[in-house]
Amino acid sequence: MSKSAIHSLASTPRHIASRVVSLDDESEWASHLRRAGFREGVEVEVLSGRDPVMVRCDNGCIALRRCMLGCVLVCALQKAQQRAAKTAR
Repeated sequence: MSKSAIHSLASTPRHIASRVVSLDDESEWASHLRRAGFREGVEVEVLSGRDPVMVRCDNGCIALRRCMLGCVLVCALQKAQQRAAKTAR
């Protein structure tokens, strides 16, 4: 996995499945997000919304404030990248 593929969940387009790489423990939101199920390795996807934002986390959905998404670092899943590439053609 290249470092360039890692970005915050706040900058992830809707409906692109991603995997959580880490949470910024310096953020005031990290502990809240961990309690809500955000952990390294979990699959997430931004579904809709501006503020709040609906996010699928593993098999559940949660509404989060947009400011909370910035502390979640993710990378796009390979299958999602391949699907997006096919759609772009």
